[in-house]
Amino acid sequence: MADADVSTRLVENAGSLTLTIITFSDIDNDDTYDSGMTGVVAQWCNRTDDPTQTKEGIGVSQSAGVFTFYTGENDCTGQLFILSQS
Repeated sequence: MADADVSTRLVENAGSLTLTIITFSDIDNDDTYDSGMTGVVAQWCNRTDDPTQTKEGIGVSQSAGVFTFYTGENDCTGQLFILSQS
């Protein structure tokens, strides 16, 4: 397990909610990203490259602000969307 490579991070506020969009240039299966965030309401991840195997999406789980990616293959690119309460 290693850290996914972050290329950009964008934060937008909407009332009491914050949407954080993080773009990753390299995600391997079981990579992690420690956001340091609290109050996470929802998260989802979109793959931005073409898969070479049968898995097209990126699964993501979160525990205590640490996100784990389930890509099914290595060297993927994608965006993580995090909705949190301020």
